[in-house]
Amino acid sequence: MRLPDIWTGLGFACLGGFVVLRATTFPEPAGAASPRLFPYMIGSAFVLLGLAVVARSLRARRHDDGRLFRPVAEDWMRSPRRMVRVLLIPLTIVAFGLLSPAFGTLLVATPLIFLNALAWQEKPVPALVSAVVICVVVTVFFTRVMRVPLPTGPFFGPWF
Repeated sequence: MRLPDIWTGLGFACLGGFVVLRATTFPEPAGAASPRLFPYMIGSAFVLLGLAVVARSLRARRHDDGRLFRPVAEDWMRSPRRMVRVLLIPLTIVAFGLLSPAFGTLLVATPLIFLNALAWQEKPVPALVSAVVICVVVTVFFTRVMRVPLPTGPFFGPWF
């Protein structure tokens, strides 16, 4: 289903507004860039660009045939496999956000990446190897190089 641009723009603007409001609750250390800077910038960009899409959609309304607010079904949506692939992405993000604090980044991200690879018709063994390698490399990069504390779950020690 293709949503009209007005709904997409409003959605991005609302999401950006939520991110900006949420970022204002982050701590702000004196004399340094705070953790709220990046989400604030991204959220603000979402609001501005979303509103630009809404304005463009409203400006083009006079040339539209009344489909400004009505969703249009696309041909690809008739394939269940494609719909699963599309829905799996936001579901994976939500599942990671909900499960990683309790179980840790590695235990949650590995099966999620594996399931996504299977949804894209990857063979099981390469999908599993890829999921493990990706999760370990990304976790080590974020925890060691970027010094971002990721949820560890049951893993403790010098690497996590």
